[in-house]
Amino acid sequence: MHRQEEDEHIRILPSGLFIRRLLLNSFFNSGEINDPIRHLFFRHLDEIEDEQYEEDISPNPNFMEEKNMNFRLYPFYIDWKKIEHNKPGYYRIFLRYGYLGSAVFSSLKDKYPSLDAKNILFILAEFIQENLVIKNNDENNNKNDDIEKNVKDFFDKLPNIKDLFELIEKKIIMMKEVPLLLLILKIYEIKFIISKNYDDIINILKYQYLLLSYLTDDEYNKIFNNHFKGKISKVFKKLSVTNKNYLLPKTKVCYVNHIKSIYKSCKINN
Repeated sequence: MHRQEEDEHIRILPSGLFIRRLLLNSFFNSGEINDPIRHLFFRHLDEIEDEQYEEDISPNPNFMEEKNMNFRLYPFYIDWKKIEHNKPGYYRIFLRYGYLGSAVFSSLKDKYPSLDAKNILFILAEFIQENLVIKNNDENNNKNDDIEKNVKDFFDKLPNIKDLFELIEKKIIMMKEVPLLLLILKIYEIKFIISKNYDDIINILKYQYLLLSYLTDDEYNKIFNNHFKGKISKVFKKLSVTNKNYLLPKTKVCYVNHIKSIYKSCKINN
């Protein structure tokens, strides 16, 4: 774990773990402990943090409980062996973002070695800014070709959009998967807006609306504040300078209005 990652990690630790890590940092930084042992100590603290993590169990009947999920029927590849063996990052992503999180993590980990439960949403959001929008605006053909390859590779690794629609329609979703699902749908939405695929835009808007209909206003607000508020929200604010439709709405009402506005525009242009 790099120093910057350690510092970021410390900020989210409970007070008891913070003190222990502070002491261990001082001890390890003295150079008296070699890297393998140092890694094992921090791995142990990470496991303690996972044990103290409390999942927000939702009483909302539109979302499944983990015990009712059938991994044999799940449409996306998940590296269950690495989860079972508690490989770095794999169990934590499953704990925080469920089956969908594990599927995305299993697919993208090789491409983004630093990917983990703390940064997965930001890395996905940053991809839009650094690839999709730049690709659309960049006049440098050589650079554009490289980005084109990167975009294709990225979407090849993302969960298939039709399978995502089926999960939403059949309500095979856990509440803890919703933040990641919302973000992936937003990425596809922006992709289709850029390419002016109006039929695809309308289709994804329908499933965004359906997913939102499962959530209460308070549940959406909680998701936004816990997962998107801050640097991820800033990414979308920056993107909205290019196109106001790229903004990620703060409230469910705003999101519904956003969907209606784009839907109306697509109908006119189509």
